[in-house]
Amino acid sequence: MPAIPEIFESDLFPEISGTKEFRGLTYIFFDQFTLPTSEQLEQVPGWSVFTWGWWNAETDLDDADLEEITFDGDRLSQLSEISSASALNTFSLTEQGLPNGEREPQLIESAEILTAIFAEEGTWGLVAISCPNWQVPAACEWLGCMNIAEPHEMALALKAWQTGWGVEALAFGGEEDDADLLLRIPDEHADNAELINAFAVAADQVRTFKHEDLGLLASLWFD
Repeated sequence: MPAIPEIFESDLFPEISGTKEFRGLTYIFFDQFTLPTSEQLEQVPGWSVFTWGWWNAETDLDDADLEEITFDGDRLSQLSEISSASALNTFSLTEQGLPNGEREPQLIESAEILTAIFAEEGTWGLVAISCPNWQVPAACEWLGCMNIAEPHEMALALKAWQTGWGVEALAFGGEEDDADLLLRIPDEHADNAELINAFAVAADQVRTFKHEDLGLLASLWFD
């Protein structure tokens, strides 16, 4: 197991509850069951910090097996087996991650409180993984979008949004019915209507919330 970056053992982060190696990646589980702070997101290059429902207040890491989340495939390896264009077309997006005109934007709502878009605050745990943030849906086998696309296709859509506008995955559930993907949008793109519409084309519902510390958040729900 590679050395844990010093920043993760500093006062900026809470105590580390455990670490696991899985398919060439290192997963670090922290004793923090809230969203990451903006300061925590200033992470070590090549690592991702986010909140994951699979790691929650009731999980026993000693008994937990990451193989349990993979079901019938290795979505991380499938990232190299599909073109970005094909993955994005699944979400009715162009290769740039914007609407391709084949689907109208779905419902977009503005929430007044965080719990309206992230009701699991206080139970989902903070995780760091040794991969770029856009790969996280595939690395964690997030199945919330399975009625539309595979986790590795979601990862490639996120890659387009991340490359173009700095959008990052902030939180998502740990089971198939935890269908919300919480994204963070950089301040300079918070008023980008075309980008928000791209979320609403890809997903079946989008709810936004202006967080005091994290800035604009968008929750994507897939039917």
